Amino acid sequence: MDTTTTTAPETTTTTKRTTPARPTTTKATTTTTTKVKSEVPAVDESAPTTHCDRSFKGALGKEMLAAVVETPRGRLNCEQAAAILFDYYAARPEPKTGLPDFEIGPMRCNQVAEPALPQVVCADEDNLIYSMWAQT
Repeated sequence: MDTTTTTAPETTTTTKRTTPARPTTTKATTTTTTKVKSEVPAVDESAPTTHCDRSFKGALGKEMLAAVVETPRGRLNCEQAAAILFDYYAARPEPKTGLPDFEIGPMRCNQVAEPALPQVVCADEDNLIYSMWAQT
């Protein structure tokens, strides 16, 4: 006798467990930049000053002029002031504020934070000079 057995197909069930989404948190990052304190003094634009007429290559490779502020013991002339400022711009051709003072011999030079007439000021114990754009 022939017997046929029939079995029902197995049913498989896949259960996927879901977890509720966690809220994501983002921390705000704050970057603080400390400005370097310059020891170069501010220029009193009303002080007696010799405005030099011989230009030199300055910021961005453009022509600039030197100015020598008359101080009690100042001894720099226009040619010397232009040479110092030229050396400054050879090292720092781009006008950037907040950098440490740049030393050239006894002089300390730096870009003026908010330029008006003076752009870069250099000073030592006796002398005060600055660069300026040619006034047309």
